Amino acid sequence: MGVVTPLGHEPDVFYNNLLEGVSGISEIETFDCAQFPKRIAGEIKSFSTDGWVAPKFSKRMDKFMLYSLTAEKKALQDGGVNEDVMEKLDKTKCGVLIGSAMGGMKVFNDAIEALRISYRKMNPFCVPFATTNMGSTMLAMDLGWMGPNHSI
Repeated sequence: MGVVTPLGHEPDVFYNNLLEGVSGISEIETFDCAQFPKRIAGEIKSFSTDGWVAPKFSKRMDKFMLYSLTAEKKALQDGGVNEDVMEKLDKTKCGVLIGSAMGGMKVFNDAIEALRISYRKMNPFCVPFATTNMGSTMLAMDLGWMGPNHSI
């Protein structure tokens, strides 16, 4: 299992926080939300991609993809899929299936804001980065897996 949640980033921490009734809901800190009537959310805090995602990807990926890729790699590690196992796999038969409600909303919002200025300012990756299957796609690309890739 791999988790990246407001209740913790390790399965044991996450599960214990669930059992203890810990709330992951708090005041929003990521952006100024003074103009909105609701100012609480389940934000992911103290998150790091160190050791999980290459720094060059961390800089250009939406947080949605970073959360997804980190959780997916943690799940592989937890499942015992290490370098030795990876070498033995037929990568044409390895696939990824994830579930997500939304894709990268920040990159999509940034593209809309850029479009107000000029279409030339838009990030060319805004549409693919905003789709839910980008989380599974990035893992498949990172590992060289060429089997089925789905998002539900």
